[in-house]
Amino acid sequence: MRPLAFSSERLRQLLLRTQTATLPELKRALGTQVDVTVFRKLKELDYLTSYSHRARFYTLREIVRFDADGLWSHDSAWFSCYGSLLATAQAFVHHSPKGYFAEELAQALHVEVHDAL
Repeated sequence: MRPLAFSSERLRQLLLRTQTATLPELKRALGTQVDVTVFRKLKELDYLTSYSHRARFYTLREIVRFDADGLWSHDSAWFSCYGSLLATAQAFVHHSPKGYFAEELAQALHVEVHDAL
């Protein structure tokens, strides 16, 4: 029996249409129940994961238009040119001449940062 072939183009088309998607949505688009299959296909695309919502959302770099701080959001999901919440918080602190209090950083990043700090 020939193994099923999955196309990363299906994921790309979904993300172009919806801008962001969760893992269950990506699995439905591919027609698989296997997480690893989705991750293998995502690897073929230039994708980002959200730093908010515990990296629950995925998007394509070609969709994203980062603001001057390197952040972009769709609905309530936030993405960063720096990657994870930890990397984004570190970049913000390093680029700030005075640093940040936790509340200030949370306001700038639009998410709670206490645990990450």
